[in-house]
Amino acid sequence: MNLKVGSKVFYPSHGAGWVREEKEIEFNGEIKKYFEFELVTNPLRISAPIDNIDNLGIRSVIPAEKIKDTIKVLKKTPSTKPKTKDFNIMLNLFKELEERSDLEASIQIIQYCNHVKKTREKEGRLIPVSIEKQLEGAVRNIVGELAVSSGTSLKTASLNFSKITGMEVDIEKD
Repeated sequence: MNLKVGSKVFYPSHGAGWVREEKEIEFNGEIKKYFEFELVTNPLRISAPIDNIDNLGIRSVIPAEKIKDTIKVLKKTPSTKPKTKDFNIMLNLFKELEERSDLEASIQIIQYCNHVKKTREKEGRLIPVSIEKQLEGAVRNIVGELAVSSGTSLKTASLNFSKITGMEVDIEKD
């Protein structure tokens, strides 16, 4: 991947943002070049060695129109039954999907979490905090990538996401 200062990127487990700076950092007596990332949904700046970028799964953001077109599925199919009822296996499935760090994986997480929530509500059971966190994280990843890709605020991207999917969300920077 050919990154430079100003590139719009998606950094797995951290979300969407920009390459803000190229710098040199000395570590264990060795000077290495790093990119510093500013993330749209996270107040922290993260640095990563330039020669390790490909191993980290960092990718270019998806064009905004493709994101909008792809997330339409959430309006038509807001929930999908997970492949398992075993909660621990489901959490491992979420981990695998997160590691893929693509748009379709985030959509699957949302659909599975919505199914679990709907089922639990129908049964009068509590919704596990882990399900709420998975759902929030997947939505945050999509809204953040939409904001960066389209050059809009998180608020505007949240409104667009809600309008397209029918899911009420309001993502703010932590």
